[in-house]
Amino acid sequence: MAQATRQQGVKAGIFIRFLASCYDIVILLGIAMLLVGLPITISIETFGATPPQWLQYLLFLCVSYAYFVGFWVNGGSTTGMRPWKLRVAMSETGDPVTFFTASVRYAVLMVTWLALGMTLIYVMYGDTNHFLFFLAALIPALSMLLMAISSARVPLHDIASGTGVFRVKG
Repeated sequence: MAQATRQQGVKAGIFIRFLASCYDIVILLGIAMLLVGLPITISIETFGATPPQWLQYLLFLCVSYAYFVGFWVNGGSTTGMRPWKLRVAMSETGDPVTFFTASVRYAVLMVTWLALGMTLIYVMYGDTNHFLFFLAALIPALSMLLMAISSARVPLHDIASGTGVFRVKG
């Protein structure tokens, strides 16, 4: 009986991960328009009822959770990661990520992205003296700093979940 061999890979760099993230954001926005925006528009136009803002955000969060965690658990890579042959796997063993691990990775990634969004909003409104600006800016800055200077080259969400993004050879 032949054993399945695991694909070998090297840690993916920051630039290639950024490109994959750009792909994923565009794809996710399209999916969200279909699964969140269209039903909300139909609700408004047909019934005259606008869902509460928190429900709209929750729906988007659920769609993005299903997109990322679903792809990471089933196959190890999102649609945006595939052109560059990137895979999310456990850092130590190279094993596929579990549902729990992918959920932890997603949660920390969303906290980082939300903090980055808050930082940009504070900068846009010129409220950079606010204490929350400092907190919001600290999280994405720490994540990028860890990726830039650590020997493992992993951001905060990969450290928290024990995962890594690898570029598969061949």
